[in-house]
Amino acid sequence: MNRHPRLASIALVAGMLMLSACGQNAAPAENVSEGTAVTNPSNEASQNTEPADEADAAADQGAEDEDSQILVVLDQTEMPIESGGLTFSFKKIPQGYALREMQWHGEGDPVITTYEQARENGASGGDGFYISGDGQFSGFLYPNEQKGEQGEISFVFSNDAGQEATWSKEITLQ
Repeated sequence: MNRHPRLASIALVAGMLMLSACGQNAAPAENVSEGTAVTNPSNEASQNTEPADEADAAADQGAEDEDSQILVVLDQTEMPIESGGLTFSFKKIPQGYALREMQWHGEGDPVITTYEQARENGASGGDGFYISGDGQFSGFLYPNEQKGEQGEISFVFSNDAGQEATWSKEITLQ
């Protein structure tokens, strides 16, 4: 029945190696911004936004800082919609913290959306911050008139004790 178990084992190991190597040397996509922020979670959350290239330096700050590190990926590649938009995902948030609100501070009125409002926007398809029903998709939709606008996007996380950690980045809407 198993005439060549050694050959099958080698093929299995080779397949696993190929799968694990996928994406290791992928070039970063254009219009994708990744960054980390090391925060001191407190009611007066201080922040230190660093470029993604300095993530290794941040990791050397110790296990305590590692627990409070936030990693957000922003993607402004063109979307198949009539208005402008960007998507975001959270690669790392401090343990025990959850997303509380999202903010855009640009040239016009600030956009401040709670997590619950973003879920409602995800269901209705409205402008502003949204999170899909299953949480798989999240982003910020804005009118075409805002393209080229410079401002700051922020994500505020909080824990059960009311402490906050914030990630912010200066960007230009595309």
